[in-house]
Amino acid sequence: MKARLLLIATLLLSPLSWANCAVENANPEQNVKTCSLAASGGDADAQKALGSFYYSGQGVQQSYADALHWFTLAAAQNHAIATYNVGVLHDKGLGLEKDYKEAGKWYRKAADLGYSTAQYNLGIMYEYGQTVDEDPALAMTLYHKAAEQGEAAAQFAIGLMYDKGIGVDKDPTEAYKWWQIAGAGHPHALNNRDSIAAEMTPMQISEGKRLAQRWLDARPGLVQLPALELQ
Repeated sequence: MKARLLLIATLLLSPLSWANCAVENANPEQNVKTCSLAASGGDADAQKALGSFYYSGQGVQQSYADALHWFTLAAAQNHAIATYNVGVLHDKGLGLEKDYKEAGKWYRKAADLGYSTAQYNLGIMYEYGQTVDEDPALAMTLYHKAAEQGEAAAQFAIGLMYDKGIGVDKDPTEAYKWWQIAGAGHPHALNNRDSIAAEMTPMQISEGKRLAQRWLDARPGLVQLPALELQ
């Protein structure tokens, strides 16, 4: 029997989403120059993009301080991804002192703006009581919000909560359903699905598959987001 793998809480800076100021596969230095002009003019997408360039050192001297500066400016305009990225910098202690409580504040802001990865990370904090009171019910609510946006890590986490009976009654059929939904989008979902299947009846497995397919069919436009990877 395969062992089921637990959730790995991975916190990763959101990669550069190509803003109007940047052109994919273009010269990085030119993209930095173009984005700098737009960012200085107050364009939030350009500020976020410039922050990503400084974070990675792509086309510019790498600087977490400059990344934080531009992300913070974009966050002030309610740019959800930039807001989340400020949280990651605090969480990892990149360019500043590590501060989980401050990171949580930024994750909460980004979650309130509807960013699925922030909702997932905030759910982790509530599930395990990281700088907040443990609240499995709220963690489940946040995971569901993220799962509805295709966040595979959140779908995997819901499966774990049903598997372990955290905040809900243990339910192998529901656990199977959520790991089936996460599928190849999460590196451990299929392993866990197959592991729990060895402990289920054929009827339970069939029901888990049916529930998963019904959930997916009800969301035909859903784009499955890959799980975060360790950086």
